[in-house]
Amino acid sequence: MSYLDGVILAIISTVGFGATAVLAQSGMQYVKPASVTIISLVVGSIIVFIVAFILELDELTSISIIALLFILLNAVLSYPIGRLFNFIGVKYAGASRASSVIGVAPLITTGLAVWLTDEKLTLMILGGTLLILLGITLILSDRPISKAENNFDSGNQRDRVD
Repeated sequence: MSYLDGVILAIISTVGFGATAVLAQSGMQYVKPASVTIISLVVGSIIVFIVAFILELDELTSISIIALLFILLNAVLSYPIGRLFNFIGVKYAGASRASSVIGVAPLITTGLAVWLTDEKLTLMILGGTLLILLGITLILSDRPISKAENNFDSGNQRDRVD
């Protein structure tokens, strides 16, 4: 696979992650976040196991103990805990805000990658992470417009136009 293949797959995954928040919010009208998390993990695990056994059976049998420890740590932090807190955030803050806050992940990823894997921090990566931080700050400082305010503003605009 090439660099471009990786970028394309990452873009495709963002569609799935974006849809996840909206679908979870819709589902949580009927069940609690923990139930949504369990169902999501079980169904997702079944799909991943099937695909992994079909496509990567040789790789699965040759995983080192060190790699397995990192994978297990990832499994604990990301999937059950991360997904549960994400779904709770979606329930209380809404899909768009909760997903936007999750957009801080590249900042954490960049910091950990530089620290743990000696990845080089470039000016473009630093600039991008600062823009993400600015965007998250703008999103979180925005307050929702109530229906009454929206009608009031619309009325004022009509008065000015006439």
